Amino acid sequence: MKKTIIIDLFKNIIIHNKLRSIRSVFQFNNKQTHTLNYTPPYQRNYVWTDVKATYLVETILLHGEIPPIVLYIKGNDWEVIDGRQRVESIYRFIRDEFQLKNNGLDKLWHLAGKKFSQLDDKLKDRILDTSLRLIQITATNDSLINSQEEEIVKREIFKRYNLGISPLKKEEVFKAQYIQDKINIYFKEQFEKKPSLYKQVTDIFQHRSKNHEIMMQHIRHMLVLHNVPINQFLRYREDLINIYYDYLSYNMTNKGSAESPAAIFDDFKKKCDFIWEIKEKLHAKGCKSNGVIFECLYWALSICQNEQVSPTEINNPTFKERLTNHIEKQIQTYHVERNNNTQHIIKRYNSISTFFTSQLDIAFIRYLKSDDSFLESHKEKMQEYMETRFAPGKEEEHFSKMDPTSTSVGDILDKIKRGKFKIKPSYQRSEVMSIAKASSLIESILLGIKIHPLYIYLRKDGVAEVIDGQQRLLTIIGFLGEHYIDENGKVVLSKKNNFSLNLREGILTHLHGKKFSQLSEEEQSRIRHFDLEIIEIKEENNKHFLPEELFKRINHKPMPIDKDTFEFWNAYIDSDIIDAVKDLCNKNKWLYLRKEDKRMLNEELMTRLGYLHYITAGAPSIKNITEILSINKRAAVTVIKFRRKANITRTLENRAFKAEFLLALIDFEAEFLEKTRLLLAKSNSKPGDQVSHRRLDEIFNNGNARVALNFYLLWAILKGIPLNHIRESKTAVLYRISKIFSALKSYESRERIEKAIKDTWLSVQEHSSAPQDLQHLSA
Repeated sequence: MKKTIIIDLFKNIIIHNKLRSIRSVFQFNNKQTHTLNYTPPYQRNYVWTDVKATYLVETILLHGEIPPIVLYIKGNDWEVIDGRQRVESIYRFIRDEFQLKNNGLDKLWHLAGKKFSQLDDKLKDRILDTSLRLIQITATNDSLINSQEEEIVKREIFKRYNLGISPLKKEEVFKAQYIQDKINIYFKEQFEKKPSLYKQVTDIFQHRSKNHEIMMQHIRHMLVLHNVPINQFLRYREDLINIYYDYLSYNMTNKGSAESPAAIFDDFKKKCDFIWEIKEKLHAKGCKSNGVIFECLYWALSICQNEQVSPTEINNPTFKERLTNHIEKQIQTYHVERNNNTQHIIKRYNSISTFFTSQLDIAFIRYLKSDDSFLESHKEKMQEYMETRFAPGKEEEHFSKMDPTSTSVGDILDKIKRGKFKIKPSYQRSEVMSIAKASSLIESILLGIKIHPLYIYLRKDGVAEVIDGQQRLLTIIGFLGEHYIDENGKVVLSKKNNFSLNLREGILTHLHGKKFSQLSEEEQSRIRHFDLEIIEIKEENNKHFLPEELFKRINHKPMPIDKDTFEFWNAYIDSDIIDAVKDLCNKNKWLYLRKEDKRMLNEELMTRLGYLHYITAGAPSIKNITEILSINKRAAVTVIKFRRKANITRTLENRAFKAEFLLALIDFEAEFLEKTRLLLAKSNSKPGDQVSHRRLDEIFNNGNARVALNFYLLWAILKGIPLNHIRESKTAVLYRISKIFSALKSYESRERIEKAIKDTWLSVQEHSSAPQDLQHLSA
């Protein structure tokens, strides 16, 4: 469909905000007045785990606020365009389809294990009476938009709302989560006063990111790891560590613990000084050390302290020399490569504990593996913690719900200039929206598509802090070339100041490459007068409200849709192509990455293989293949991936390629899929699914774990082997292919892998009755 027609379609729709209770939206115990459809064909599967759904329910109970749901409404039909995961999670919970999970509850732990029907009436009503924010899209007149045009509008809006998501990075979550934590604050202050000390810490634990917030999280991790047996840590990882750190921090702040932030910091520094000395001793021996060694050593030192080992037993030349010798001999145990692998973690913590046990009169076994006493103690400790910190009755809403108000872009810019609008409070993140996403946002404004509301915290001094919507505001400010006041009170420009629109693949392609100053007066006015919806939370009415908590929860977007994936393609690519790919998957169930596939990874694999076939049509050529696929070796690991995944998306988006791509999928089925089916079949019989699964895994020589690179490599090998040759010499072909996969780890370079592929093709050429098919092998 031409871009001008799409522009005209948006002129025939109305977008407005509504508040509706969960009781009303889901028609809980009410007469049915509408049909709620959250599984239209362009939606991805339901992918949230019960843990993630639990976090959403807790957010509703604590705040009564979640990101808006986008609906297309036609008569009594309510179709969910954006928000399917949230909608289905709520639906499942109020229908008792899952119980709240302990590790999904950040504060209301006493509700763990309960279904909706098991909550008390007050909590049930709180959930059902919570108002959801709905962005409702309707046609001005149903007769003006036919069913095909309606689908185009829905898919375009789905793409825009999902493409604009920039979920919080881990470090951004940590920054908001611990911004008021006293231990965290004290450590940061000390590091700021003593930069040399912070550098020493980052040099010791250099295997971790140098990002300040990531390093602080690692420090919090080390402060409490010795409280958790390693086998339990491996089961729950960061979730369990965060609980124990919160427990430490809460006890220190609220229960008169003997430990203070200063005492905790001093103890941390002493351990780091000891570790630094060991690091220098290893360096003197010519032994290359790493942070994995020293985090194990920090853990062991914490256990010695816990077991009341005298410092003199450790802090003496003899012990240090023996420790250095141990590490030097066991250095391979502490390698950084795949340092998060479960078996590697167990091996290195066993190694350091074996040394300390041999030198000191203490047992490390209970710190390595939990027994019944730990589990009982843990349960009692956490129960007491939950009852004192998050007692029932403390889960009242943290702020009074407000209807959104509308304010123009121009009015907000005026408030920013007057210092009445704070875009970067301390818990906010940096500017992260890309030019492509920023251009799409400006295009949405010009098309009149509503964007998600801004959440504002109005302080008593009259200054409005932006809780959510910062990236959108910075994009608008940058495009208009305006300035704002940053977190340090300085007048600054956006990182994207005066950026040019990247709309080559957009709807308003005539604006591609243009800056704000190059737009027409009418277009400039449309942006300046565009109404932004604002949800204002007043400090004077909400004394217990923490803006950073809402910031974290609203921006918590688990499993966002990535652009160059089938989940995204499924939403808006021509349905004939999508249906053809899904049909291939249904007919070839043996070709999968995941047996239980919620993320459409199997359809994505089929699309990528089909694209490879399409883009490398003609005689097999290593040069052509490696222009599309990157083949590399990283130590013993082979990496094969697409050089530019975005090219697949561009091809699928371009309707001019539709007919060719559909024909290529037919040819792909007759070529690669048929070749593979022949290889997987018993003798001359048609392969059953079970046989195909087993034989394919045997070829890949990777156990039951399937990775995309194996399929890419198989496709590359079979590209140069004619179908007839497989029919005539199946056993020989299977042998040669299996040999390549078996030798993958031993191949020392990319060139060696490419040579193995080419040699396989040449061996076929020598024995093939139709060598003309392979005349370009040497290219």
